[in-house]
Amino acid sequence: MRQSSRLLGTVSLVATAVLAAACTDDGTAPQQESGSWFLDATAAAPADAVIQHSIDAPPAKGTAKILGIADVSGTSVVLSVRNGTCQVALLPDGLTEPTATAPDSVGSPRPTASSFADTHVDFPGNVLAGTYTQASAQLSPFKFMTLGCGEKAMTVKMEGIGSSAQVHKKTGDSLRSWKNGPDVVLAVGTPEAIRQAPTPG
Repeated sequence: MRQSSRLLGTVSLVATAVLAAACTDDGTAPQQESGSWFLDATAAAPADAVIQHSIDAPPAKGTAKILGIADVSGTSVVLSVRNGTCQVALLPDGLTEPTATAPDSVGSPRPTASSFADTHVDFPGNVLAGTYTQASAQLSPFKFMTLGCGEKAMTVKMEGIGSSAQVHKKTGDSLRSWKNGPDVVLAVGTPEAIRQAPTPG
């Protein structure tokens, strides 16, 4: 939240458009599958109006359906879907007034037949069952974040947080979290679509 509002919008849009496009076999932006999307039909998690208004602030378009919120070392990590896209956004914990602009975020579109298959061994393939898209960005205060968007679940990995990181679930019936070495993983969605990655020995 230290960046200017103009830069915040730029970070969000560039991370979403450029990195999501890299997730297809031919380098083009994936098109949405026809039919209902499980995550879009999933019930929204109860969320404070301040958080909802902040997530939906300009330049965001439309209302996000929040699926889960976790406090990770003093930062609210918000997992949501909007306009056929999975999104993870960061807000300061304990926010009392809505932000004037949408927070730092990264998004990835609903997967298609050309998206990565579940044979992909790297994150999020070792967590998400089935096809998915992915996007990554450097979002402060975390060193690096990777978002995976599947048909029935979404995941986010925050890298380099350290073993002392504190993770607390705030809302979201399906929200799960676990540590993987120095990283923290959050996931929302149907349980059969989420495989907990083993922690390296």
